[in-house]
Amino acid sequence: MEFKRKGCNAILFLVNVLIIGAGRRGQRLARHLIEENKSVTFLDRDQSKCTATEAKLDCLAVCGMATDIEALEMAGVKSADAVISLTDSDEINLVSCGIVKSNFPNVKTTIAATRSISYISDEEGSANPILGISHIVNPDFEASERIVDIVESGLYNDTITFPDTSFLLFTMQVAASSPFMGKTLIECRKSIPGNYVITGILRNGEALIPSGRTIIKKNDTLAIIIDNDDTLSLLNKVGDTFKPKKPKKMILVGATGITRFLLKKLSPDIRKGIILTEIDKEVCEDFSRQFPDITVLNVSITDETIWEDEDFAKADVLVSLTDNDELNIISASYAKRIGVSRTISLIKTSTNYMQFARHLDIDAPISTTVTVVDSIVKQLRGKQVSTMHTLFDGDLEVYEYVIPKDFKYIGKALKDVDMKGRMLIAGVKRKNGSSFIPGGSYEFQSGDSLLFVTSHSSGHFFEGLIK
Repeated sequence: MEFKRKGCNAILFLVNVLIIGAGRRGQRLARHLIEENKSVTFLDRDQSKCTATEAKLDCLAVCGMATDIEALEMAGVKSADAVISLTDSDEINLVSCGIVKSNFPNVKTTIAATRSISYISDEEGSANPILGISHIVNPDFEASERIVDIVESGLYNDTITFPDTSFLLFTMQVAASSPFMGKTLIECRKSIPGNYVITGILRNGEALIPSGRTIIKKNDTLAIIIDNDDTLSLLNKVGDTFKPKKPKKMILVGATGITRFLLKKLSPDIRKGIILTEIDKEVCEDFSRQFPDITVLNVSITDETIWEDEDFAKADVLVSLTDNDELNIISASYAKRIGVSRTISLIKTSTNYMQFARHLDIDAPISTTVTVVDSIVKQLRGKQVSTMHTLFDGDLEVYEYVIPKDFKYIGKALKDVDMKGRMLIAGVKRKNGSSFIPGGSYEFQSGDSLLFVTSHSSGHFFEGLIK
């Protein structure tokens, strides 16, 4: 059975959500929630944004100040299950959530976005306790986490790692010469042995959860979860294009907040081969002091001579991280055309640029909007969901779910639980640290962490399973 995304009749745990700030992040999050039949209300001080949002989405938008209790009440805060503040002001986001937490105890969850690093830990991204807010999300930190996964894996496409496991998720497009081409998943398992699961397929713009009888076609994009120990052996079989390669020479463009998080996370072996370009002299001096093992150049990436003088064309990867989306896309695309092996481009404003970037041969466009929404949705799914990521523009969702003691399927075998073709369990991590891809005889145990893969429109089935 194949399940294609055609709509949603979801009934999820949270019903009413108040989003403060009708910008790009708020609208993307709202679209995601509305597709799950959640009731979404916006509060924004800009009447034109409220009008435009109501025209685009099936929601209510109230014009008013987020720090005004009367405006919050007009926006329905008294009946809200969650309040999420996503304005461009850190202070408004924090204060509005603090006001909600203090005055409206019925609100179960408050989430605030903030760009200041003073509210989170540089190392782990966890929030410092403040105003009783449930969760603080930092766009720079979330985006840097995705880039670290891509660079450290050496795959340079949609790549996700899962903490404390050997699992790795990556995507690849099927070429005519691919050994997957024209085979069913059952045939792939027989002809391409290994510890992996094809968990999702993007075909003609639609995401589907495949069955064993699904036939893989040319230009399909496959989402594959694999035991990382087996990565090399599998990728050697599918072709040179997907062989992992950690960078020996890496160019970073722009010394921004994301760059700082990224440098702290990357391994010392990778950092020693990094060249950072930045046009601001004082910022260069600051990064040189903080990261003495990298090379910092006070130059503009638009200066053609720097490409020749530093032989950028021989770099393994270029990552463009400025605050200018257009410059990031142009820099990454140009780098690829002159010979840089792989390129990554940060996109901070319009998610529409994601498709443009891919058509310009950029290997991995990273959207801060997408990574922030992923982080927020994970929080809304409940405390048993420890990680959550989306692929295929949000159509495919991957969860790491920790089985509680009252899980209704404890002791049952996987083969005896009807997933109705809507989701897969692609990995299991045990409390003792071991991890494996489960077979039909796997029995659910309290404390196990499961990697669930499902289409967005089957979110109700996932939550019904874990409820």
